[in-house]
Amino acid sequence: MELARRVKEKRPRRKRNFGQWFEDIGSTYVMILPTFIMFIILTLYPMFWVFRFMFYEYDGVSKAVFVGFDNFVRMFTRDQAWWSSVLITFKVAFLKLIIEIPLAMLTAVLLNKKEIKGKGLFRGIYFLPTVTSAAVMSVVFSFVLSPYNGILNSLLLKFGIIHESVDFLSNGTSALVTCAVISVWQIFGQNTLLILSGLQGIPEDVYESAQVDGANRLQCFLKITVPLIMPTLRIILMLAIIGSLGIFDTIFVLTGGGPSGETSVMAIHIYQRLFGEGVPEYGYSACLSFISSVISGIITVFYLAVSKKSADVY
Repeated sequence: MELARRVKEKRPRRKRNFGQWFEDIGSTYVMILPTFIMFIILTLYPMFWVFRFMFYEYDGVSKAVFVGFDNFVRMFTRDQAWWSSVLITFKVAFLKLIIEIPLAMLTAVLLNKKEIKGKGLFRGIYFLPTVTSAAVMSVVFSFVLSPYNGILNSLLLKFGIIHESVDFLSNGTSALVTCAVISVWQIFGQNTLLILSGLQGIPEDVYESAQVDGANRLQCFLKITVPLIMPTLRIILMLAIIGSLGIFDTIFVLTGGGPSGETSVMAIHIYQRLFGEGVPEYGYSACLSFISSVISGIITVFYLAVSKKSADVY
């Protein structure tokens, strides 16, 4: 014990060098601090208030009244329009996915061909809607689809495809399909570039070896291209699912949820409860927002579980 004490006394004490610590570790925390603060203010704090308001009845003016689980009871038992909006959201998502992913895949394969000239120009054209405001493009399409002086109706009448103007947004089915198609047009360019980046990462010698063995183009696509870009496709499909379930701006500008609520998706229904006619319902809107997030989360987890199992196939 005495020897250990003497050794400890003789051991030189290390001086704390704050400059060295800041250079090694502290600078990292300083750089991420602004992002962390904004994350707390703009994400965690609003989430806390949304979670809190779920159990209150509040109109933004009078004092909030604690109502417990009454908002959830109302949603499950009395708000049939909400569950109708959930079903409509699934319809829009399904329409988008069956068009968006195959179209992006086809466009990426065509742009990946060596004989295509001006590929940079085409990439810019396809990606342009992605960087353009969805609200602005929806306003443009509202003029294009106008039944009175719209460009689309004028062209269809000129070529004799139709005999009278068609109001594409006045019928529930046609309005739903139209909104889905316009939403696909706005986002498929981004998916095209993501798939294209995956295609360009496939070595050419893999295709050359397959062609030497007698594989045709279809076999090369199914047996080589699809398996090698499957990780990219899984990510794209997950992002497409999440984006489709949260669609709002396109439908809000074009139809506002009409006609007769036949295009009222979950986000539109929540918006109408909060900012529509009548007294704002902060508590009930918070409840609906939470449930819509849960629905999206469940579908995402289910998709990840299925894609994880399918990863063993490819």
